[in-house]
Amino acid sequence: MRTRRWILCAIVVAAFGGSYALKRSLAKRPEGGLPPERGASRVVSLAPSTTEVLFALGLGDRVVGVTSYCTFPPEALTKARVGGYYDPNYEAVVAARPDLVVTLPEHEEIRQELVKLGLKPLTVDHTTVRGILASFTTIGAACGIPDRAAGVRSELDARMKRIADRTAGRPRRRVLVTLGTMAGEESMTRITACGRGGFYDDLIGLAGGVNAFDGDIAYPALSVEGVLATKPDVIIDLWPDMKERGMDADAIRRRWKGLLGVTARVCVIGESHSVVPGPRIVLLLEEMERAIHD
Repeated sequence: MRTRRWILCAIVVAAFGGSYALKRSLAKRPEGGLPPERGASRVVSLAPSTTEVLFALGLGDRVVGVTSYCTFPPEALTKARVGGYYDPNYEAVVAARPDLVVTLPEHEEIRQELVKLGLKPLTVDHTTVRGILASFTTIGAACGIPDRAAGVRSELDARMKRIADRTAGRPRRRVLVTLGTMAGEESMTRITACGRGGFYDDLIGLAGGVNAFDGDIAYPALSVEGVLATKPDVIIDLWPDMKERGMDADAIRRRWKGLLGVTARVCVIGESHSVVPGPRIVLLLEEMERAIHD
Protein backbone atom coordinates (compact mmCIF):
# COMPACT_ATOMS: atom_id res chain seq x y z
CA MET A 1 0.00 0.00 0.00
CA ARG A 2 2.86 2.35 0.87
CA THR A 3 4.49 1.77 -2.49
CA ARG A 4 1.24 2.19 -4.39
CA ARG A 5 0.50 5.48 -2.64
CA TRP A 6 4.01 6.74 -3.29
CA ILE A 7 3.70 5.94 -6.98
CA LEU A 8 0.66 8.17 -7.31
CA CYS A 9 2.57 10.89 -5.49
CA ALA A 10 5.56 10.44 -7.79
CA ILE A 11 3.35 11.09 -10.79
CA VAL A 12 2.53 14.50 -9.31
CA VAL A 13 6.15 15.00 -8.23
CA ALA A 14 5.42 14.98 -4.51
CA ALA A 15 4.77 12.76 -1.51
CA PHE A 16 2.10 13.99 0.81
CA GLY A 17 -0.74 12.90 3.04
CA GLY A 18 -4.32 12.28 2.09
CA SER A 19 -6.43 13.56 4.99
CA TYR A 20 -8.67 16.59 4.60
CA ALA A 21 -11.53 18.40 6.33
CA LEU A 22 -14.83 18.59 4.53
CA LYS A 23 -16.31 21.99 3.81
CA ARG A 24 -20.03 21.20 3.62
CA SER A 25 -21.37 24.61 4.61
CA LEU A 26 -19.81 26.48 1.70
CA ALA A 27 -21.97 28.48 -0.65
CA LYS A 28 -22.95 27.07 -4.01
CA ARG A 29 -21.19 28.16 -7.17
CA PRO A 30 -22.38 31.58 -8.31
CA GLU A 31 -23.86 32.08 -11.73
CA GLY A 32 -21.80 33.78 -14.39
CA GLY A 33 -18.93 33.10 -16.75
CA LEU A 34 -18.89 33.05 -20.51
CA PRO A 35 -21.99 32.04 -22.49
CA PRO A 36 -22.46 28.24 -22.74
CA GLU A 37 -21.33 28.14 -26.35
CA ARG A 38 -17.96 29.56 -25.31
CA GLY A 39 -17.42 26.83 -22.76
CA ALA A 40 -15.96 27.01 -19.26
CA SER A 41 -14.36 30.35 -18.45
CA ARG A 42 -13.06 29.71 -14.90
CA VAL A 43 -11.21 26.42 -14.45
CA VAL A 44 -9.58 24.80 -11.42
CA SER A 45 -7.07 21.99 -12.05
CA LEU A 46 -6.44 19.33 -9.42
CA ALA A 47 -3.34 17.72 -10.96
CA PRO A 48 -0.06 18.93 -12.49
CA SER A 49 -0.74 16.99 -15.68
CA THR A 50 -4.15 18.59 -16.26
CA THR A 51 -2.69 22.01 -15.50
CA GLU A 52 -0.10 21.45 -18.22
CA VAL A 53 -2.81 20.40 -20.68
CA LEU A 54 -4.81 23.55 -19.96
CA PHE A 55 -1.81 25.79 -20.58
CA ALA A 56 -0.79 23.84 -23.68
CA LEU A 57 -4.27 24.56 -25.04
CA GLY A 58 -3.77 28.28 -24.48
CA LEU A 59 -6.25 28.37 -21.61
CA GLY A 60 -3.92 29.78 -18.99
CA ASP A 61 -6.01 32.94 -18.67
CA ARG A 62 -9.01 30.82 -17.67
CA VAL A 63 -7.17 28.87 -14.96
CA VAL A 64 -8.20 30.27 -11.58
CA GLY A 65 -6.79 27.60 -9.28
CA VAL A 66 -4.18 24.83 -9.21
CA THR A 67 -2.67 22.46 -6.67
CA SER A 68 0.41 23.20 -4.62
CA TYR A 69 2.35 20.83 -6.87
CA CYS A 70 1.55 22.52 -10.18
CA THR A 71 4.85 24.18 -11.08
CA PHE A 72 4.90 24.05 -14.88
CA PRO A 73 4.66 26.12 -16.92
CA PRO A 74 6.08 28.97 -14.79
CA GLU A 75 2.83 30.89 -15.28
CA ALA A 76 1.10 28.22 -13.20
CA LEU A 77 3.00 29.53 -10.17
CA THR A 78 1.02 32.77 -10.38
CA LYS A 79 -2.33 31.01 -9.98
CA ALA A 80 -4.24 30.63 -6.71
CA ARG A 81 -3.33 27.50 -4.75
CA VAL A 82 -6.24 25.25 -3.82
CA GLY A 83 -4.44 22.62 -1.74
CA GLY A 84 -2.91 19.27 -2.59
CA TYR A 85 -3.48 16.46 -5.03
CA TYR A 86 -5.27 14.25 -2.49
CA ASP A 87 -6.32 16.95 -0.02
CA PRO A 88 -7.71 20.00 -1.81
CA ASN A 89 -8.89 22.95 0.24
CA TYR A 90 -12.56 23.01 -0.68
CA GLU A 91 -13.00 26.50 0.66
CA ALA A 92 -10.27 27.73 -1.68
CA VAL A 93 -11.78 25.82 -4.61
CA VAL A 94 -15.19 27.43 -4.06
CA ALA A 95 -13.60 30.86 -3.55
CA ALA A 96 -12.09 30.58 -7.04
CA ARG A 97 -15.67 30.48 -8.44
CA PRO A 98 -14.92 27.82 -11.06
CA ASP A 99 -17.45 26.67 -13.60
CA LEU A 100 -15.26 23.60 -14.20
CA VAL A 101 -12.91 21.53 -12.01
CA VAL A 102 -10.64 19.13 -13.91
CA THR A 103 -9.91 15.87 -12.09
CA LEU A 104 -8.35 12.44 -12.67
CA PRO A 105 -9.92 8.99 -12.03
CA GLU A 106 -8.18 8.67 -8.65
CA HIS A 107 -10.11 11.74 -7.44
CA GLU A 108 -13.40 9.84 -7.04
CA GLU A 109 -14.03 10.83 -3.40
CA ILE A 110 -12.99 14.40 -4.10
CA ARG A 111 -15.28 14.48 -7.12
CA GLN A 112 -18.25 13.47 -4.93
CA GLU A 113 -17.52 16.37 -2.59
CA LEU A 114 -17.25 18.81 -5.48
CA VAL A 115 -20.70 17.78 -6.71
CA LYS A 116 -22.14 18.26 -3.22
CA LEU A 117 -20.74 21.80 -3.28
CA GLY A 118 -22.50 22.53 -6.55
CA LEU A 119 -19.33 22.42 -8.62
CA LYS A 120 -18.92 20.74 -12.00
CA PRO A 121 -16.07 18.20 -12.22
CA LEU A 122 -14.63 16.97 -15.50
CA THR A 123 -12.61 13.75 -15.39
CA VAL A 124 -9.84 12.85 -17.82
CA ASP A 125 -7.64 9.75 -17.70
CA HIS A 126 -3.86 10.22 -17.86
CA THR A 127 -2.85 6.62 -17.18
CA THR A 128 -2.16 5.85 -20.86
CA VAL A 129 -0.84 7.79 -23.85
CA ARG A 130 -4.20 7.39 -25.55
CA GLY A 131 -5.93 8.87 -22.52
CA ILE A 132 -3.50 11.79 -22.37
CA LEU A 133 -4.15 12.65 -26.01
CA ALA A 134 -7.91 12.21 -25.56
CA SER A 135 -7.85 14.68 -22.66
CA PHE A 136 -6.97 17.48 -25.08
CA THR A 137 -10.18 16.78 -26.98
CA THR A 138 -12.27 16.47 -23.80
CA ILE A 139 -10.96 19.63 -22.14
CA GLY A 140 -11.03 21.55 -25.42
CA ALA A 141 -14.70 20.68 -25.92
CA ALA A 142 -15.59 21.66 -22.34
CA CYS A 143 -13.85 25.01 -22.81
CA GLY A 144 -15.35 25.72 -26.22
CA ILE A 145 -12.14 25.41 -28.26
CA PRO A 146 -12.49 22.06 -30.08
CA ASP A 147 -10.61 23.18 -33.20
CA ARG A 148 -7.63 24.48 -31.24
CA ALA A 149 -7.58 21.31 -29.15
CA ALA A 150 -7.64 19.17 -32.29
CA GLY A 151 -4.64 21.06 -33.63
CA VAL A 152 -2.58 20.67 -30.46
CA ARG A 153 -3.48 17.00 -30.18
CA SER A 154 -2.63 16.41 -33.84
CA GLU A 155 0.78 18.04 -33.42
CA LEU A 156 1.66 15.88 -30.40
CA ASP A 157 0.35 12.78 -32.10
CA ALA A 158 2.43 13.52 -35.21
CA ARG A 159 5.64 14.01 -33.17
CA MET A 160 5.12 10.69 -31.41
CA LYS A 161 4.28 8.90 -34.64
CA ARG A 162 7.50 10.15 -36.24
CA ILE A 163 9.47 8.61 -33.39
CA ALA A 164 7.53 5.35 -33.63
CA ASP A 165 8.17 5.23 -37.39
CA ARG A 166 11.89 5.92 -36.86
CA THR A 167 12.27 3.07 -34.41
CA ALA A 168 10.01 0.55 -36.15
CA GLY A 169 12.84 -1.37 -37.85
CA ARG A 170 15.34 -1.24 -35.00
CA PRO A 171 16.13 -4.03 -32.51
CA ARG A 172 13.51 -4.25 -29.76
CA ARG A 173 15.72 -4.01 -26.69
CA ARG A 174 14.42 -4.95 -23.26
CA VAL A 175 13.86 -1.76 -21.25
CA LEU A 176 13.26 -1.40 -17.52
CA VAL A 177 11.96 2.02 -16.46
CA THR A 178 12.51 2.75 -12.76
CA LEU A 179 11.49 5.62 -10.53
CA GLY A 180 14.74 6.46 -8.77
CA THR A 181 14.70 5.92 -5.02
CA MET A 182 12.01 8.49 -4.29
CA ALA A 183 9.96 5.93 -2.36
CA GLY A 184 12.09 6.60 0.71
CA GLU A 185 14.58 3.85 0.02
CA GLU A 186 18.04 5.36 0.30
CA SER A 187 19.70 2.05 -0.56
CA MET A 188 19.32 0.15 -3.82
CA THR A 189 17.65 -2.82 -2.15
CA ARG A 190 14.13 -1.93 -3.30
CA ILE A 191 13.64 -0.44 -6.74
CA THR A 192 10.26 0.72 -8.04
CA ALA A 193 9.74 -0.19 -11.69
CA CYS A 194 7.06 0.69 -14.24
CA GLY A 195 5.02 -2.33 -15.28
CA ARG A 196 2.65 -3.09 -18.12
CA GLY A 197 -0.45 -1.21 -19.18
CA GLY A 198 0.42 2.37 -18.22
CA PHE A 199 1.78 5.34 -20.12
CA TYR A 200 5.39 4.32 -19.44
CA ASP A 201 4.72 0.98 -21.06
CA ASP A 202 3.18 2.83 -24.02
CA LEU A 203 6.23 5.08 -24.32
CA ILE A 204 8.64 2.15 -24.23
CA GLY A 205 6.84 0.64 -27.20
CA LEU A 206 6.72 3.90 -29.14
CA ALA A 207 10.44 4.40 -28.49
CA GLY A 208 11.21 1.03 -30.04
CA GLY A 209 11.68 -1.11 -26.95
CA VAL A 210 9.83 -3.80 -25.03
CA ASN A 211 9.06 -3.57 -21.33
CA ALA A 212 11.44 -5.89 -19.50
CA PHE A 213 8.93 -6.36 -16.68
CA ASP A 214 6.19 -8.66 -17.92
CA GLY A 215 4.12 -9.08 -14.77
CA ASP A 216 0.66 -7.61 -14.18
CA ILE A 217 1.67 -5.19 -11.39
CA ALA A 218 1.57 -1.55 -12.45
CA TYR A 219 4.47 -0.37 -10.26
CA PRO A 220 6.30 -3.37 -8.78
CA ALA A 221 8.91 -2.95 -6.04
CA LEU A 222 11.88 -5.07 -7.11
CA SER A 223 14.91 -6.36 -5.24
CA VAL A 224 18.25 -6.41 -7.05
CA GLU A 225 17.53 -10.05 -7.85
CA GLY A 226 14.15 -9.00 -9.25
CA VAL A 227 15.82 -6.42 -11.49
CA LEU A 228 18.27 -9.02 -12.77
CA ALA A 229 15.42 -11.42 -13.44
CA THR A 230 13.91 -8.97 -15.96
CA LYS A 231 17.13 -9.22 -18.01
CA PRO A 232 17.11 -5.58 -19.13
CA ASP A 233 19.32 -4.33 -21.94
CA VAL A 234 18.62 -0.74 -20.90
CA ILE A 235 17.59 0.75 -17.56
CA ILE A 236 15.98 4.21 -17.69
CA ASP A 237 16.01 5.67 -14.19
CA LEU A 238 13.69 8.64 -13.60
CA TRP A 239 14.77 11.21 -11.01
CA PRO A 240 12.46 14.26 -11.25
CA ASP A 241 13.99 15.71 -8.07
CA MET A 242 17.61 14.91 -8.95
CA LYS A 243 18.89 18.48 -8.68
CA GLU A 244 16.94 19.21 -5.51
CA ARG A 245 18.54 16.18 -3.88
CA GLY A 246 22.03 17.24 -4.90
CA MET A 247 22.51 14.25 -7.19
CA ASP A 248 23.86 14.04 -10.72
CA ALA A 249 23.46 11.46 -13.48
CA ASP A 250 27.01 10.12 -13.13
CA ALA A 251 26.57 9.47 -9.42
CA ILE A 252 23.29 7.66 -10.01
CA ARG A 253 24.82 5.52 -12.75
CA ARG A 254 27.66 4.58 -10.40
CA ARG A 255 25.10 3.34 -7.87
CA TRP A 256 23.63 1.08 -10.50
CA LYS A 257 27.02 -0.19 -11.64
CA GLY A 258 27.79 -1.05 -8.02
CA LEU A 259 25.05 -3.66 -8.03
CA LEU A 260 26.49 -7.09 -8.67
CA GLY A 261 25.30 -8.54 -11.95
CA VAL A 262 23.77 -5.39 -13.48
CA THR A 263 25.22 -5.08 -16.99
CA ALA A 264 22.45 -3.03 -18.65
CA ARG A 265 23.16 0.42 -20.03
CA VAL A 266 21.80 2.94 -17.52
CA CYS A 267 20.27 6.23 -18.63
CA VAL A 268 19.19 8.82 -16.05
CA ILE A 269 16.47 11.37 -16.78
CA GLY A 270 16.47 14.03 -14.10
CA GLU A 271 13.69 16.42 -15.13
CA SER A 272 10.20 16.94 -13.71
CA HIS A 273 8.48 16.04 -16.97
CA SER A 274 9.62 12.44 -16.49
CA VAL A 275 6.77 11.81 -14.03
CA VAL A 276 4.03 14.17 -15.27
CA PRO A 277 1.76 12.45 -17.81
CA GLY A 278 0.84 15.56 -19.75
CA PRO A 279 1.89 17.24 -23.00
CA ARG A 280 5.59 16.99 -22.17
CA ILE A 281 5.52 13.19 -22.52
CA VAL A 282 6.78 13.83 -26.04
CA LEU A 283 10.03 15.13 -24.49
CA LEU A 284 10.28 12.00 -22.37
CA LEU A 285 9.61 9.86 -25.44
CA GLU A 286 12.45 11.56 -27.33
CA GLU A 287 14.80 10.96 -24.37
CA MET A 288 13.73 7.33 -24.16
CA GLU A 289 14.38 6.85 -27.88
CA ARG A 290 17.94 8.13 -27.43
CA ALA A 291 18.46 5.98 -24.33
CA ILE A 292 17.37 2.82 -26.12
CA HIS A 293 19.02 3.29 -29.49
CA ASP A 294 22.01 5.64 -29.20
